[in-house]
Amino acid sequence: MSARFEDFADRVREAFGNPADPIHLVAQRAEARFGEEPVIVWEGDAQTFQFSFVSASAEDVLGHPCARWTDEPTFWADHVIHPDDRDDAVAYCALATGKGKDHAFEYRARASDGRTVHLVDYVQVIFGARGIPERLRGIMIDVSDAPSRAEAEAGSRWESPPRLALDGLR
Repeated sequence: MSARFEDFADRVREAFGNPADPIHLVAQRAEARFGEEPVIVWEGDAQTFQFSFVSASAEDVLGHPCARWTDEPTFWADHVIHPDDRDDAVAYCALATGKGKDHAFEYRARASDGRTVHLVDYVQVIFGARGIPERLRGIMIDVSDAPSRAEAEAGSRWESPPRLALDGLR
């Protein structure tokens, strides 16, 4: 793994902080740790994947208004994920979440202007009082310009991107 992506993983861990921290604090820490890097901080329901929060940078990175992310229950799956990656990305996230594992995965996203943007999505599973995954928090990093996007996995805390790791989660 390149030093650049090891650094991403370290900064993601620092930004996530304590699972009890409010998502706005996570977004502030991510902004401080990533600076000019194009990142999107988000939070959503662990069962439905409906977003309850998305940082304003989502509009900068992908062009979609923040309100669509939170107002449309399946916006991420139906409009953000590239159609060719949709089934694998959603299945991978659902499988890792069901196992209660923090994970990272790479997929292509569609910007509102038609561009394809390569994202690595680092996901933290937040458990409810009964020990069941309740919420997900994520930091999406635009790695479109990265020399080797496949190197963007976060190491031991997160699982590998979907095309490499689906078998390991079954």
